[in-house]
Parts: sequence; structure tokens; C-alpha cells
Amino acid sequence: MENNNKKKSLLGFIKKYGYHMMAAALVLTLSLGIVFSSLGGTPAGDNPADTPVVDVPSSSEAIVFALPANDPTVLKEFSSTELMYNETLEQWESHKAVDLTSSDQKVYAVLSGVVTSVESSYEDGTIITITHDNGFVSVYSSLDSEILVEEDDTVTKGQEIAKMSSTSANEQNQGNHLHFELFKDGQKVDPSNYLTLENK
Repeated sequence: MENNNKKKSLLGFIKKYGYHMMAAALVLTLSLGIVFSSLGGTPAGDNPADTPVVDVPSSSEAIVFALPANDPTVLKEFSSTELMYNETLEQWESHKAVDLTSSDQKVYAVLSGVVTSVESSYEDGTIITITHDNGFVSVYSSLDSEILVEEDDTVTKGQEIAKMSSTSANEQNQGNHLHFELFKDGQKVDPSNYLTLENK
């Protein structure tokens, strides 16, 4: 009689709370699944040994620029706020670039990339524009007309692309030099923040 009462009590408990217990177990299972997926992993033993592990390069790795010239001398620094005197035009103006010269006058790509354009204008002379990864674009002007790359060429960091000249009418009084501009995400930036340049 006592066993029958225990069975009836157990059946009554299961009937009364069985659905709640099943729902709780389901919620617990789903919760554990969400926790493991949010951690980006799987429970121990669930990852097959033949699953390859992929190393993702860190986005915080520093980008190292090459110099655009061998042992360059800075003729005119970058300035976005203070006006600088242009001896050729005999006027004060902002100078959002650096003007460099060097003994061999060779010009190099500062990063690997693709030559976006090769053009010429009276004011700036021969110009090469290279688009790089990470939102960088480098522009080299006042170059000799005999350049070593063409539009759509892929170039490597440190590759010679041209020679300095005085083809820029706006800066002819500076002689043979490189007028170098650097853009990051569409905005002109000071190349000195990315290149090791010294006034000599």
C-alpha cells in the first residue's frame, strides 16, 4: 500500500511538474550552446583533430614605410596650418607635402600597391599616384618625364619608379626634387608621421 502511494505521488509530481522540468532542461541546453558559440569555441572533444586552425593576422601590426628616396634631404616640410614661402611663385601658401632631394635623385614606392595614374601638368610636372592597402595613397610629383612604371602596374615597396626633376612649374626654383604627398582615407596627412625624415 505504501509503495502504491509513493508511485502515485511520483506520478502526480511528474504530471504536475514534468513539462516545467523538460522546459528547464531545454533552456539550459540552449543557453550552453549560446555561451559556447559566443566564446568562439566548441565544448572540449567536439572539435575534430583534422579541422585546420587558421591564424588571422593582427590588424594592429605596424605598417612600415620605405623612404621615397635614398638618404633624402628635406627641402620643405609639410604644413597645414602655417603658411610657407614659395620662392618660385613669390607668395605665402600652405604646403601639404614634403619636398625632398637626394644625391642620386631616384624615387621609390613607399609601400606596395597599384599605380592608379601617371599624368603630367604644367603646375606639378610629371605625377605618379599609387594606391596602397589600409586606405593609403601616395603621390609623387615634379618627376622626370622618363618614368619606370605605367598605369595599372603593381609595384613593391622600395621599387624604383622614377627620378626627381624640376618639371613642376610651381617649384622650379627648388631644382630637381620630389614633391611627395600622402593620403590616409582620403585626407592629406603629414608624411613625416610615417617616414623617418631629417632636415640636413
